Amino acid sequence: MSIVEREFFKSVDDVILNASGKTLKKLQELDMKTQLHTNTFYDAYSSFHEVPKKEKIPSATKSFQKNKLK
Repeated sequence: MSIVEREFFKSVDDVILNASGKTLKKLQELDMKTQLHTNTFYDAYSSFHEVPKKEKIPSATKSFQKNKLK
């Protein structure tokens, strides 16, 4: 596993750990859908576009890029 992949997984894990109830519910639904298919939760999360207006889920890629620029 590459460093970029590890950092992406960590950023997704951080989003999950810090998410509110509404976001956790959406992530749980996404997780249940991925269990029925062959893709992983992280693959599905990376293409997750339906985000509530008041509570955006940060893109792990964008977070990673911002951290690299600091």
